Amino acid sequence: MKKIEKLINALTWEGSLTFAGNLEFATELEKKIPHLESQEHEGSTLWFENGSASMANTRVIVNPTGHIVFYNDKGRRFLCSDPEGHPLHEALWTHDDNSGETQLAQARMQLDSRQWVGIKPRAKTFQTQIDISSHDGWEKIPLDALREKAAEAWRVPFSEVKYFYDDEHMVHQGDGKYNIQLTKDGLYALHEGSFDKSLFISFMFQVNWARLDLIPVVELFQSTLPGTGGAVFEFIWGIYNDQSREEELPPLRYRGLPTYPSKEAFNIFSAFFEPQGPEGKDIKKIFMDPMASHEITWTSQKHAPVRYFDDKQKIVITAQDGYLYKVTSYDDPITFPYINCGGIKKPPIGREVRVGTQSFSLLEGKLSREIPFDPIWGLRPQTYPTKEQPQPPFTWKWFFNGEPPLVDPVKAQYTVPFYPEGAADIDESSLQPMVLDQMFYYMEMAPNMPQRLEKINRVLIHTFDTVLAGCIDCTKEREYTVLFSDPEFAQKNAQLLWNYATSRDQLKNLEKVSFLPEKENIAHAYTSKYGLIFKWLPFMYHQDREACESMLKTLAGILLPGGFLYLVGPRPLEGLFEHYGLDKLYNDPIGNMPFFRQHVKMCPENQVNPDLCVFLLEKKEPEAKKEIQPAPEQAEFDGTLPQMRSFKRPNH
Repeated sequence: MKKIEKLINALTWEGSLTFAGNLEFATELEKKIPHLESQEHEGSTLWFENGSASMANTRVIVNPTGHIVFYNDKGRRFLCSDPEGHPLHEALWTHDDNSGETQLAQARMQLDSRQWVGIKPRAKTFQTQIDISSHDGWEKIPLDALREKAAEAWRVPFSEVKYFYDDEHMVHQGDGKYNIQLTKDGLYALHEGSFDKSLFISFMFQVNWARLDLIPVVELFQSTLPGTGGAVFEFIWGIYNDQSREEELPPLRYRGLPTYPSKEAFNIFSAFFEPQGPEGKDIKKIFMDPMASHEITWTSQKHAPVRYFDDKQKIVITAQDGYLYKVTSYDDPITFPYINCGGIKKPPIGREVRVGTQSFSLLEGKLSREIPFDPIWGLRPQTYPTKEQPQPPFTWKWFFNGEPPLVDPVKAQYTVPFYPEGAADIDESSLQPMVLDQMFYYMEMAPNMPQRLEKINRVLIHTFDTVLAGCIDCTKEREYTVLFSDPEFAQKNAQLLWNYATSRDQLKNLEKVSFLPEKENIAHAYTSKYGLIFKWLPFMYHQDREACESMLKTLAGILLPGGFLYLVGPRPLEGLFEHYGLDKLYNDPIGNMPFFRQHVKMCPENQVNPDLCVFLLEKKEPEAKKEIQPAPEQAEFDGTLPQMRSFKRPNH
């Protein structure tokens, strides 16, 4: 295909452009492309009009990797594709008549799974009012003093409070009253690639996309679809480089109230941007401190990770300067890619890519698939240690008796918590990670709980589909009966559990874990006795007292004396506990849990039914009632994210 034909092919690729303004401009650009001039510059080819390759005149840049970027008449990228024309991201820029400035209106990025995510700048403005008129001398209290108090209360650096709450965001309304405003960008999953069918994922602190000023924080990063972080950073790296062509930009900083540093975040930041910190100090250690993360500066890597889609092999590869990082299969019901571990560490669920001299192999257990290099990928051959990793005793499929359920590849991508963008109740699935954290809190607070759990040999987990893996202890061999109704969540949790246990050499302890379809196995499962039960009463039954009591009676019947029941259900149920021989050890409305209170600091309008409670119950011993002291009062959110123990993974 000729160069001009490749450009037109990428510009007109079906589904590459969806924003009306871009479609209109692309129609005109398609006519101009055959008449554009071109020149080589530092390995790239610039295509331009009006006799010069200036910011305003350049219409297309073909990078040394072959990736193609298209620019509008203001010099802003509106489309980026791989060398064959597969779209990577699209951006719509608009002109603000009031400020006279260019603004990003919307952007969207294609993931390896061929799903899309999108960014909506200025998605939501949050407002709150404060009144300091009751303080002596309030007329002379400077705004910085208010910021200092906020920084102390939130346990974040003063500099970050001042950055996000400048004078424009703290509007004095007279008599000591202030209107405090904070605007945030939004991240969305785009079903079928369009904002017309979007699902809210998370808020991000507002970014000046027309002149990048920070690395944004994805506040609910557990909710991102697989590969979202890489696709978003691909876009950020691209526009940072674009803007640096016009003038040198200051280094970026990772900023938020607070930041959420993690090893995974540092790794992906470092792939696209080079970190710099105080001389002689450990950069990663500084980054991992939420109070100091903003001290690290980030400048653009010369060679960022790039992606190539291959329709013939039905794969997407991610490479950086010739090094192959990962490979993802199209329409794969499994969301984990094949990872290049260099033959040293264990890849997730055993999926590994090995790179040879002219091909690479996708390995999964005993299965292997060899794929020849495409010259355009520019991959380098690799050598590996001759010592092979020991094979695990079984794969994640063992939990399903070797026959995992059939899953929908698209639905599998959406097995993450989704929260309302505004004032609405959080659904059951998305509440479960918060509830699981509360359950662990009870387990840690209860006296002698480790010794008492040591005696438990059989566990039932039912209607906890989102967090099945988090309910299973890998440190001791037990028999777990896991009843699931959602095959996509069941598969994901089985894989997370396998990964966690394998990384700690505890897989042998999980030989008696069985994931069973609820419909076919519920009757048999409820004929056995258990020392520990996890049970979520579905919302649909909460107004049906008879149904709730029937379920409670059944649970009490299959719980061994001295056994524990984690129960999530309506508060009025507690009036029946004594009747069914259950002691209430701890309980909290979900709306009072610190994990929920933390969440509403990020999504203030989200709601939960005030009668929805988490209970830890114990079945009375025949001879005596056991006493457990009340748990200490729970502290307010301290600025750190709760961790669902080992199974939450930042998906930057």
